[in-house]
Amino acid sequence: MPPQPTVLSLLTRAPQARAAFAGLVAREPAALSVVASVTDGIIADPGRYPGARWWVGTDPAGAAVAAFMHTPPHPLHIALATEAQARDLAARLAGEHDVLPGVGGLRGPAVAFADEWVERTGRQARVAMEMGRFDLPVPPRLVFAVEGRFRVATGEDLGLVDGWHQDFVDVIEGGGRAAPSLAEHVAAGRVGLWEVDGRPVSMAYASPANGGVTRISGVWTPPELRGHGYASGVVAALSTARLDACEQCILYTDLANPTSNAIYEAIGYRRVGDSVHIAFSG
Repeated sequence: MPPQPTVLSLLTRAPQARAAFAGLVAREPAALSVVASVTDGIIADPGRYPGARWWVGTDPAGAAVAAFMHTPPHPLHIALATEAQARDLAARLAGEHDVLPGVGGLRGPAVAFADEWVERTGRQARVAMEMGRFDLPVPPRLVFAVEGRFRVATGEDLGLVDGWHQDFVDVIEGGGRAAPSLAEHVAAGRVGLWEVDGRPVSMAYASPANGGVTRISGVWTPPELRGHGYASGVVAALSTARLDACEQCILYTDLANPTSNAIYEAIGYRRVGDSVHIAFSG
């Protein structure tokens, strides 16, 4: 007997999505990290992504087996799906005359989604960014001495932290979007700073843990302060702090940036998967 198709259900409320994906987050916390943390962020701030929506794929027994999320203006995100499930959603959305700026996430399903989308809509697709997913199987290490020290950001640092976070988002996304405040991350002790002579020179933050997994992100050193190892220092120290809190660390990095990849690998991170962002046009 051929396998029964996955049922794809649209969800439009963040609490509903969190409940629907709870089992997947427990089973595949690294793959679901982005969906879980963004969904939690929308629950905390419902105005963060107006029009956010999710699709959960369930098997004949009703268990969740696939997860998709769209938070405009970002591309649709494929957290976990087969290529067939991705094609099914692309066909469904194309038939509903949906408008998407692109698709991202797991390489195979994202490419399958894009192929189906192009075939059904006549639009064009191009790879905008290729990313690697890294985990941290060993205690972090610094292979060279870095001047300065690590500390956890406090409320007094929030203006600086939010300004640097905006700079980070502008570089990653090309500008045009207000970055959300990291006030909750600061309050929870999840933002790290590297400082020299009492002056912050680099930062990174860790997402709230879901399924025991945290995502290190927002790694930023102002351009004029680069080349001294400050990013290595803050990432290694923040990762150590999260491991000490019994959290598993992952991060995503642009594969076209050999500098950041070398930094993370030297610290002890290893590449365990690939993601891709495909932009639609025409």
